[in-house]
Amino acid sequence: MSKKHDQIAKLREQFNKARRKGKWAEAQETLRQLGDLEPGEPRWPHQLGDILRRTGDTAGAVIAFEKATELYAEEGFVARAVAMAKTLLLLDPTRTDVLSRVNPAAAQAHHRKLRPQAMSAPTRQSIVHQAPKLEPAHDEADDEVRFFDVDDASVIELDISELELELDITELAPEREINRLALMPSFPLFSELPQDRLHVLAEGSDLVELPADVQVLEVGEPADALYCIVQGAVRVHVPQLDGGPFLGEGDVFGESCLLAAGVRQADVFVHEPLTALRISREVLDIVVEGMPALDDVLFELLARRVVGNFLGSSPLFTVFSPSDRRELAKRFEVRRAEVGVHLMVKGKRSDGLYALMQGHVTVDGADRGPGSILGVRSMLSHSPAEATVTTASECVLLRLPSAKLNMFIAMFPPALAHLSDLASREESLQGDALS
Repeated sequence: MSKKHDQIAKLREQFNKARRKGKWAEAQETLRQLGDLEPGEPRWPHQLGDILRRTGDTAGAVIAFEKATELYAEEGFVARAVAMAKTLLLLDPTRTDVLSRVNPAAAQAHHRKLRPQAMSAPTRQSIVHQAPKLEPAHDEADDEVRFFDVDDASVIELDISELELELDITELAPEREINRLALMPSFPLFSELPQDRLHVLAEGSDLVELPADVQVLEVGEPADALYCIVQGAVRVHVPQLDGGPFLGEGDVFGESCLLAAGVRQADVFVHEPLTALRISREVLDIVVEGMPALDDVLFELLARRVVGNFLGSSPLFTVFSPSDRRELAKRFEVRRAEVGVHLMVKGKRSDGLYALMQGHVTVDGADRGPGSILGVRSMLSHSPAEATVTTASECVLLRLPSAKLNMFIAMFPPALAHLSDLASREESLQGDALS
């Protein structure tokens, strides 16, 4: 172990001890020494700013937070950089220049290295507009509803990270690892924005800081904003599932604001002291206007959460590991459907499972909106559909063809036994899991 490493370890111990005892002068001096030893580490000016703010040294806190903002951005932690700049603005509202200087270049490089196919060319149509239409197969039998399958090159598939399929936050990697964050849902929302649009997003967002055990969102209230977690963790409770995931840094909640006239479908509570950026739907609309590639970021964010929540919480898929579920998620296709398309017909076999992303359908005449999962029981039991599902408007859906699911399941003998047992018990398996 090097002499410098020993010094850093000793100073960190001294700082933690001084902070616990409220010896703020000693804590400040220790942080300054740590900053000298690690000038590129943003945690030291960040924590120094927190202490200076606590002790009433506003000018000193502004200087520290400005430094932390720059260093977080240089490391690729754009959301943290924005949160630091917003904290600075609470102390000195005139320093808007700090927020406008946050540069997403480093974060973009990390994101594109790890997910080179994630972003589309800015000139092409969006995912939604280029998604293939659902059209009846030419050889559809009288006792089935089956759609024409397009070639693989025309299918837009989802690439969900294993992290989004983990329900236990304790299984996540260390919180500040940039490669982990680059795979999380909120990362492209910051990293892929041009700097001028990032400034609009940052300026229009609100910094939220809450203690543990506080409720942030409640089922049934209007869904008007998206929350991006910068620090801390929340636990999500979905009434239909009697539970839900824990979410940490780099994740998002409140994604139902991306659905038309959405309402909250889950309760969200602070698990560990939370710092988050609250971004209203109105701000998101301004940010992505006229830029299909950025609109795709929001669509993918929502699609990844819908599919991730469904695969991560439905009893159908508990037998699969997160890596297996990630491979299954790639088999979902983005498809469009015109008004009046029968996705399922009562008494006929269906050819897939659907997650409704945009538009409305009727299920035996009852309206169902975005976020609905359709066709679970029919796919599970291989029996005819128990209801007729018809598109009531133009719709965008995520479709998992039964052939692709069956081929996938065939590779896992334990899964066959698991699904057979579920089918025999005729459990009702629904996966509406948006917060």
